[in-house]
Amino acid sequence: MNTSITFEYSLLWLIPCFIVALLYAYLLYQKDFKNIDSPLWKYRTWLAGFRFSASFLLLILLLTPFIKSKHTERQKPVIAILADKSESIRNGFKNKADTAEYFSKLKNIADDLSGKYEVAIYGIGDKLENNIPNSLQDKTTNLSSAFEMINDVYYNKNLGAVILATDGIFNQGINPLYTTENSSYEIYSIAMGDTTTLTDIKIENVYYNKIAYLNDQLVFETDLGATNAAGNNTLVSVYEIENGQKKLIEKKNAFINSNYFLNSFEFDISTTRTGVIHYQITASTIKNEVSYSNNTKDIYIEVLDGRQKILLIASAPHPDIAALKSAIGSNKNYSLDVVFADDFNTKLNDYSLVILHQLPAINSTSNAIIGQVKAAKKPVWWITSSGTNIAQFNKEQSAVSIIGNTNKFNDATAYYNSDFSLFALSENTLNALAKFPPLYCFFGDYKTNPSGKNLFTQKINNVKTDFPMWGFIDDNDIKSGLLCGEGIWRWKLYDFLQNQNNDAFNEIVNKTVQYLAVINDKRPFRVNLSKNVFDENEAVNMDAQLYNASFELINTADVDLKVADDSGKIFDFKFNKNEKSYSLNLGFLPAGNYKYQAKTNFNNQNFTAEGKFSVAKLQLEDSRTVADHNMLRQLALSHKGISTSLEESGKITKQLLSSDRLKTVLHDTYSTESAINLLWIFGLLIMLLSLEWVIRKYSGAY
Repeated sequence: MNTSITFEYSLLWLIPCFIVALLYAYLLYQKDFKNIDSPLWKYRTWLAGFRFSASFLLLILLLTPFIKSKHTERQKPVIAILADKSESIRNGFKNKADTAEYFSKLKNIADDLSGKYEVAIYGIGDKLENNIPNSLQDKTTNLSSAFEMINDVYYNKNLGAVILATDGIFNQGINPLYTTENSSYEIYSIAMGDTTTLTDIKIENVYYNKIAYLNDQLVFETDLGATNAAGNNTLVSVYEIENGQKKLIEKKNAFINSNYFLNSFEFDISTTRTGVIHYQITASTIKNEVSYSNNTKDIYIEVLDGRQKILLIASAPHPDIAALKSAIGSNKNYSLDVVFADDFNTKLNDYSLVILHQLPAINSTSNAIIGQVKAAKKPVWWITSSGTNIAQFNKEQSAVSIIGNTNKFNDATAYYNSDFSLFALSENTLNALAKFPPLYCFFGDYKTNPSGKNLFTQKINNVKTDFPMWGFIDDNDIKSGLLCGEGIWRWKLYDFLQNQNNDAFNEIVNKTVQYLAVINDKRPFRVNLSKNVFDENEAVNMDAQLYNASFELINTADVDLKVADDSGKIFDFKFNKNEKSYSLNLGFLPAGNYKYQAKTNFNNQNFTAEGKFSVAKLQLEDSRTVADHNMLRQLALSHKGISTSLEESGKITKQLLSSDRLKTVLHDTYSTESAINLLWIFGLLIMLLSLEWVIRKYSGAY
């Protein structure tokens, strides 16, 4: 660390400071230098020195000195090792000894490189984990996501190289060759797995809708693939599985006429019962197949009794309407009809929710429409825009009153209300929301109903306000929603720009619609799941609510849960108590169908909630059995690296240890602090003046 002192004023001022301090000390003790009988004569030099030093130091502080420090940090190049821990790696090993050797080789590479470089090991599969793998059980492989996360973690850091140990098989994300196009670090690959094309028949893909409706006609499209199996016949069959029993629905014969065979088969199936239906698509096996597990695909379809109808009445076309239509249309539980106020002659009885966009409108008589909606006692979602007649709007609903100049607007971003309890948004959605562009909100003073609950409030010029942007109110058991903002179409576009999907925007809209459209549930005890079908690598989360006689949320009583699998085996759990409700993470469960029963006792009354859910088996790692070493070679060669086998991975270590391309980076950090803030200076002043005072007292002088 280098330190220097600078002054706000010219250094020439030190000369008069020195003279003044010296003169002051001399005048104070001149008589003690001349009078040998003075009690201070023996200590005159020390006392004058103390007074001079303290005075000179005080005068220097008046010149406002600054202490400038320079700290240099040496950052060694980082080597990130990405180790595949998916099932396809395990399937490529012959025995457990190969797995142990894989982990051992990774550790040896890290140990050998740690002297010259900073080494970090990450396991890649379902997600990126910052540790060396200890098992090969992940159900998916996303290589592009792993590189994206590495780019984020080491952004503006000295990332020198990435060592990728994998078989090149990925079943999620895009090809890593595209993800790393603009990456400046070196890439080395350890190619694993077998590139030999062996005899194999497999169900490649099954295309289907995850949600269907009772008495609908389901269509499955199945891709059957085969390698080195020319001349063989196989049967492609669809089974329905209920209570562990398999029922054949339909089967089709397939003749494999080439060694690289791919063909599609279509099955039409009627839905005759509701709930989560388990179907299994199988291809019969032949001799000498390398794998039998990929001959089967299990899928789960949720069959509903009917979909709810939503009506959107608008005064005029608007891009926000298209955004809402897209989001609501993504949920198979709802169908949306859009009509304009001038053409309105719709019967409201068939609809579960009415959305009023820009109504009441300026220069439009929409009172009759709003009157019909209120008379039908339907839940209403009010959405304002620049064409809304605010004076009339204030009269028609009780959630908020906007007072002010309604010709002016604020750019307001959405601020999430952490106390909101009507429904929960996922963490990914909340993270995306923080980056969404602002909406145009009416300028004015917002008077809110005390019984209203805001999901989002307006944040104007980085100032958090209590003005509602997205809120709800329950008035006499009729629920209403409120969106005081225009421009949510930009949320939809920005969500796709940032995340390549509209999941966050769709979740906000659909959970709003779900809350408003659902029939009020007056049960005092209830249990909820975020969905009815979970993937095998997805934790099953549940929450529960208990209400007292005043319908206030409480959690004083314990809630016990029993979960039974297909075989009848029962697992016992106990819900965790949150601030006012309950939650439980069941963790990762094996694939299959489950039943649950939750029980609690409150005020000597027993309450029970029951339901079902399913866990779908992930078979992505079985779908490809041939390693892609060519892609790994391209990846390494395009980034100044080499590609080797696991047995010859020492070549990568030797090249990196002998390389002079990866340089240590020096980071200089500068800091400036006023000397008046340094405590040791005040300590020194106090010490000098204290020593002078002690000597004077000891000598009997005052």
